[in-house]
Amino acid sequence: MIGALVLASVLQQAPKAYVENPEAPAEEGVHFQAALEVGGQALPSGSGANGMDVFGVVAPRLAVRGGDEFQFELGAPLRLRLFDQDPLQTEQDYGGRLRREDWDERSDFGQILRWLRIGRDDGHYQLRAGDFSTYTLGAGWLVNRYNNRISPDYHPAGANFTAYLGPTRVEVFASDVLATRLFAGEFRLDLGRVLSDKDTAFDRFLLSVDVAHDFGKGGGTTPSLSAASLGLQAGVLKNEKVQLWLQAAAGARADTLIESVPDYGAAFGVVVRGRPKEMLDITGRLEARRQGGRFRFGFFGAGYEFARFSGIGLHEQPLAEEVLPGTFSGYGEVAAMVSRGGPEDLELTASASGEYFVSTGRVDADAVLQAHLPGGKTVGELRVILTDLTGKPRYTGALEVRHRFVPALYGIVTGGMELFPQADGRLLQGYTGGLGIGVDFER
Repeated sequence: MIGALVLASVLQQAPKAYVENPEAPAEEGVHFQAALEVGGQALPSGSGANGMDVFGVVAPRLAVRGGDEFQFELGAPLRLRLFDQDPLQTEQDYGGRLRREDWDERSDFGQILRWLRIGRDDGHYQLRAGDFSTYTLGAGWLVNRYNNRISPDYHPAGANFTAYLGPTRVEVFASDVLATRLFAGEFRLDLGRVLSDKDTAFDRFLLSVDVAHDFGKGGGTTPSLSAASLGLQAGVLKNEKVQLWLQAAAGARADTLIESVPDYGAAFGVVVRGRPKEMLDITGRLEARRQGGRFRFGFFGAGYEFARFSGIGLHEQPLAEEVLPGTFSGYGEVAAMVSRGGPEDLELTASASGEYFVSTGRVDADAVLQAHLPGGKTVGELRVILTDLTGKPRYTGALEVRHRFVPALYGIVTGGMELFPQADGRLLQGYTGGLGIGVDFER
């Protein structure tokens, strides 16, 4: 990835499905891996009401890896209700046991596809499908750090396709391939390759057009939303240790242009990437923004699957209808990766973002930490999303830790704070926790 897109590439590391087996064969040829996880999980009774229901969870998985250009993984958790607390849910479940909310719409069958990858990262095309936890389109002016499976009752399979043709790059994204939900795309032109034949001008001056539209039909029905942006990125410093990019963008709501509300914005910022040591890669972004009305940059962000029901808080206006006073804001983002490269070495991937709105004092933030501890036996992931901390706050968080005890046996601990969208647009808050074990083999 070129400099201005490095931040996105660091944030989009594919999550490990389970703790790597230190005795697994090397990544050559075609390999198969099968796993079965069983355990228990507590979820709020009645999708967020007081009280907890207890489920037994069975999760079979099958993964196939074909070198650097092909990989897929299938499998889905089956949550069987063991203890039903008022309000009673058993009569609604399939067969009186299988949790209905996990399989009550077409999109939920997308969870069977956990991950699909076709093509190399440095190739002319790449296709990715499945779970997207921190997806960023281009420089992130519209779709930034988006999570398509953050809602506990909605389990879509998304898809992302990227192609390079001469000086152009085209990227398209669908958050849910089985429903009419969020679709986005970017067309990017390398002006250096068009205007010059010198290598020093290549990948330094980039013009991009982004568009995004959410039909709002999937995982609950919400108002539709369209937005577009035009951006320019210039690499003013590029060497082996440091890259410095300047970038500017203008954006607007594409579905409210004829209305009187000024639904547009402008931004200017800088992206810096540094590799002070071979094992450390760190990227930072700072941006000043002018936005207001029904438009803001990073519309489709980390908590968008909740914001589309309630922009802030738990029962407010949907984000598509929320009017923001004309204001300036400051946005910052940082991503870092620490890795020695060995399968048993420490590996850390961390990223965080935050935005402060000057006139209202609103603060939004989110952070992700993935850790692969020395020895290769323990991996963990923590995700926290904070919305409107100084006004009507909303919080979500999820933690998962996996530890391998012996080559074919590992344990799993999960926990978090969940939000459950309701038919009337409200968000009900609850907690979840789980404990399980898994067995796997590879050949």
